[in-house]
Amino acid sequence: MAFSVILKELRENKNIRQSDLADILNISRQAISNYEQGTRFPKDEKLLLSIADFFNVSTDFLLGRKNTNVRFPENFYENKEFYSPNKKELISKLVLEVSELSPEIIQQFIGLASSISGETKKTVKK
Repeated sequence: MAFSVILKELRENKNIRQSDLADILNISRQAISNYEQGTRFPKDEKLLLSIADFFNVSTDFLLGRKNTNVRFPENFYENKEFYSPNKKELISKLVLEVSELSPEIIQQFIGLASSISGETKKTVKK
């Protein structure tokens, strides 16, 4: 998918107008319009990073290089006990694998994971 399409989808999913996004990024509304129409592209790396940061996606996702828009917050793994290096690697692999699935299958997977999590919590409480 092209940057123009991805940018427009991200903006619309966040339910903000082009002018609002332009104000946030300190650029013109016309620039946003041009990006979404595919007639222009951000002229510098800093702006591209600002767009990715605002939507909390990776630049790879923004540029259409990855199917997943998951980017873990910097403090995601602060709990060293819970997110051991092994578990961190497993979570990253899981995210990459799941990102390739259809939305319907992902919903089923989430249901399965929730069910397993619920069963695990019941077992721990007993």
